[in-house]
Amino acid sequence: MQEARHPDYVELEQILGRAEAAAGAAEVHGLLCGLLCASGRLEEGVWTSQIFTDTDTGNVSLQQGRAAVQSLAAWTHEAMNDPVLGMDLLLPTEGQPLFERTAALAEWCQGFLLGLAAGGVQQETQLPEDVTELIRDITEISRADFETDDADDDDEQAFYEVVEYVRMGVLLINDELQPLKAPPRLQ
Repeated sequence: MQEARHPDYVELEQILGRAEAAAGAAEVHGLLCGLLCASGRLEEGVWTSQIFTDTDTGNVSLQQGRAAVQSLAAWTHEAMNDPVLGMDLLLPTEGQPLFERTAALAEWCQGFLLGLAAGGVQQETQLPEDVTELIRDITEISRADFETDDADDDDEQAFYEVVEYVRMGVLLINDELQPLKAPPRLQ
């Protein structure tokens, strides 16, 4: 089986824009991760209805958008199941201003929360305490705002720490909600 290609944030953002998608690259990736954490699978009908409002099968831009998200879904599934925790959030690169990266992180978190809900995780769902706390933190991060482009090294470091916290939190949520079904041990 061929390994899925790491998505290019800018390219995906452009493709989704041409397809008039309801979300950008970061939010779509967050949505897919949330769906995977909630249900353990990515059903095209679920994510399609969350991302694309146009259903015209003859629309070339829409076809390209769907194909790009299918590729992103394959990469996301592989990354979320990577035994060495290689999954990373699809966000703008370091060369972009911090306010843009912060906005994308907030959108990623919004998408993740939407994916959890679309996958069946509701507020009243009984969840492990650590998962509930992480979801609460991700909800707060989804409201993040950084309005200046005069970022210093401390701001950059804080941003990377928050990204890493979200990344590891998502992997923990996935592990808690979708534990590996190991074969029983022989004694």
